[in-house]
Amino acid sequence: MGGRFDRLFEALMDAAEIVDGFIQGVSRGGREKQSLLVVGGLMAAILLIFALAPGPYEPQIPCPVDGTVGIGLAPPLWWVGGGPATPVLSSIGLDPNSRISYRVLLGTVGEDMVVVGTARGGRGRENLVINLTEPLLPGTAYIWRVEAENRLKKMSCGDVWSFSTRDLPEIELFEADRSVVGLGDDLTLCWSVADASQVEIEPGIGPVSLRGEATLSPPERVTYTLVARSFAGESKASVDVEVLPSFIIDSMAAGWSTAVDGLGSRVLEIGPVPGADDDATRISIDLVPGGWAGITKSPSRRGGGLDLSETDGLSFSSRGSEYAGALEVWIRDAAGTVYARSWEEGAVSMNWTRHEALYKEFGCIEVDGGRCTDLALDLSNVSAIYFVVIDRKVHRSGTTGWIAIDDLAAFRLEGEAAKI
Repeated sequence: MGGRFDRLFEALMDAAEIVDGFIQGVSRGGREKQSLLVVGGLMAAILLIFALAPGPYEPQIPCPVDGTVGIGLAPPLWWVGGGPATPVLSSIGLDPNSRISYRVLLGTVGEDMVVVGTARGGRGRENLVINLTEPLLPGTAYIWRVEAENRLKKMSCGDVWSFSTRDLPEIELFEADRSVVGLGDDLTLCWSVADASQVEIEPGIGPVSLRGEATLSPPERVTYTLVARSFAGESKASVDVEVLPSFIIDSMAAGWSTAVDGLGSRVLEIGPVPGADDDATRISIDLVPGGWAGITKSPSRRGGGLDLSETDGLSFSSRGSEYAGALEVWIRDAAGTVYARSWEEGAVSMNWTRHEALYKEFGCIEVDGGRCTDLALDLSNVSAIYFVVIDRKVHRSGTTGWIAIDDLAAFRLEGEAAKI
């Protein structure tokens, strides 16, 4: 039918030109002129009908509704179109609004709109739609309109409408309380996400709520990645955590209790003081000749004893008064076996000094309340650690002084040093 209409319209236009030529200069007999005038009048009437034929309706009632905010990135664009019928032309199948073409133009605010899709329709009010072939940008304001054109090339343009797409999920917070931890030490990972339907953290955590925290103990260097998803897309954030061969057993800020020999030696005071890094624990002692006093703590990991089996020694920082006596570190396992490493009197400086001791430098001093046997220390289940000051030189009046301890850690040797 479309080809028929187009051919007829072109023929009518050609005929009109011929008639006009005849009227302007061609001289013929009266009957011939009369016939031509009748034909010309008929064609003029038909052309007048076409000229007066209505164009398409103006596209209206958009969806998304004008001014909509927060929609997805691939919305279908709907509108109501169509065109009125022309009864005379409809009766002979030549209605110009029987086929209407639509062009959909889209662009961001402040930019030119471009054609993003086309559709076809016909007479009467009808809903029309196009689906976008490319996703839109998140958090962006768009404008769009629809242009309708019928078979006579008559056009109607809709208003310019607007909408904006939804922002990507917002990662408000994703951080670890420490970027460097020791082997076996814990860190806390915190996060907060808005406008997301799904959040997950990898490796090893999986789906999580929009806000929360997790306590982790990474065995090696790791990058934690948070992915927040919504129908607008996804956002990512990462946190790098370095795992050192040594790890902090205790920051020495608090939680230590006193230990004395039962012979009259005393811990005069125990409390926090500024340390090498953060706070440290300081003890003031008064020792009887040959006596000892100190502090102790029962460290643990996840309900059991402290596992030091994958490490090679202990390290800590210390400073003390001029007369504080000899210093010893004791390690006690769950079976009651105690091994010690000594630093003689004068080894503790009045300035902060870092000390390291391999486990093979420790010697047995006690087994379950008795004297040592050949039992080895069970480093996989350490129940207590002591810092003890001893009057090893048996001063006549005993020893009085103080010592501060900071950052008790275990360390692991690397390479060839680990084989020694």
